[in-house]
Amino acid sequence: MTARHHFSRWIGAMAVITSMVHGVYAADVVNSANPAPGPGPNTDQIKRGEYLAKAADCIACHTVDPAKPFAGGYPLATPFGTIYGPNITPDKETGIGNWSDEDFVRALHEGIDDEGKHLYPAFPYASFTKLSRDDVLAIKAYLFSLPPIQQKTPENKLPFPLNQRWVLAGWNLFNFKPGELKPDTAKSPEWNRGMYLVEGLAHCQECHTPRNVTMGVDGKRAFGGAQLGGWTAFNITPDPVSGVGGWKDEELIQYLKTGLVPGKASAAGGMAEAVEHSLQYLNDDDLKAIVTYLRSVPAINDAADKKPRYAWGQPSDDDADLRCIAAVSVSNNASGGAELFSGNCASCHSASGSGVVGGYYPSLFSNSVVGARDPGNLLMVILNGVQRHGKDGEAFMPGFADHLNDAQIATLANYILKQYGHADAPTITPELVKTQRQGGPVSPLLTLLPVGLAVAALIVVFILFLLFGRRRRKPSP
Repeated sequence: MTARHHFSRWIGAMAVITSMVHGVYAADVVNSANPAPGPGPNTDQIKRGEYLAKAADCIACHTVDPAKPFAGGYPLATPFGTIYGPNITPDKETGIGNWSDEDFVRALHEGIDDEGKHLYPAFPYASFTKLSRDDVLAIKAYLFSLPPIQQKTPENKLPFPLNQRWVLAGWNLFNFKPGELKPDTAKSPEWNRGMYLVEGLAHCQECHTPRNVTMGVDGKRAFGGAQLGGWTAFNITPDPVSGVGGWKDEELIQYLKTGLVPGKASAAGGMAEAVEHSLQYLNDDDLKAIVTYLRSVPAINDAADKKPRYAWGQPSDDDADLRCIAAVSVSNNASGGAELFSGNCASCHSASGSGVVGGYYPSLFSNSVVGARDPGNLLMVILNGVQRHGKDGEAFMPGFADHLNDAQIATLANYILKQYGHADAPTITPELVKTQRQGGPVSPLLTLLPVGLAVAALIVVFILFLLFGRRRRKPSP
């Protein structure tokens, strides 16, 4: 239920185009002087910082090698290239060991690093700006308590001019409002804590809120669901049909803790990673506060939704019928939908599609992924599988990207949707599978980039022409 999902953060990088469109060419950024050092962190501050760092899921984008936590190097794929999560260990050469308190606070509150350079909004400073200074410094204290790890962050692979950080000043003008979050005194302490977690620390909007034309979050449809690199971060508003209004509070808390609620949903993709790295470590009071706040946000309904995603589907006996009349292939030679299902899915999800007791292998009906109108998440699960580590064990499903071709996956997915899922879901084509295999639809902003550059160039030429013409017309003394 957060933005930290690796597939989600690619969307932040797309924001750099906005600055091209609006003609912003420089950022007036000056390094502030480092203050005199104060007293060092204490054990309580470090412990609190560890909890806050988990709530913010810092490890997700700053760790590529589990043996080197927070040492950076994690590739964040974007439609424009690759951005690498930096080393945030206290190493003085390749990490943030030389950062002062003010440097760290400015990075989270203003999106500017220790050298005065803009950070890409793939780092969700638009949410972290809402954190209190004390909490930001507690996170820093925790990070600085860790062993320094020397590991240089790879250079981002972005084309010109997107590799020029000053262009991010344009995006900030239209999409970034700095400032700590202020409590609403008319609301309960639990609601205010939930607002702080959802809007700031856990930065849920970064994934679950659609983007506007400038690639900032669209506040008018907050938490209404968004597309993220082939995945959909679902609507989590209290609407009973399109959102999570039909979930009990206990079910939402269970989902945040474990990623699994039999008969409702099983987390995959970025949400599975959010549960694994972050949400399962939150205490019960904070989980309840998150639910309390989400219950209060404006409900968003999509008129095309006829019933909740988890309300679609029913058991099927096709597999049992098939086994009575013919041998069933377990190889990639299978062709028909029923045969593909029997050979690749039935052994775990059962012949009827009902899964197993406890939901380790979830039911395919009463399943929010299979019951979604957009089949993107279903295809991503089939292609990439599921791996979710929890306190009580691991949930695992192998991916079939290397086992089945695009046509077979399309046939299998159409069969699953017909038997267990959304009756009105569009037919899946091999071309759609290929698109999902490559990480989802290409952003339309890619086509706007050349246009934006051309317009910017024409504006510059026009201005130069006017200036030159004015100088030529200036009368001689």
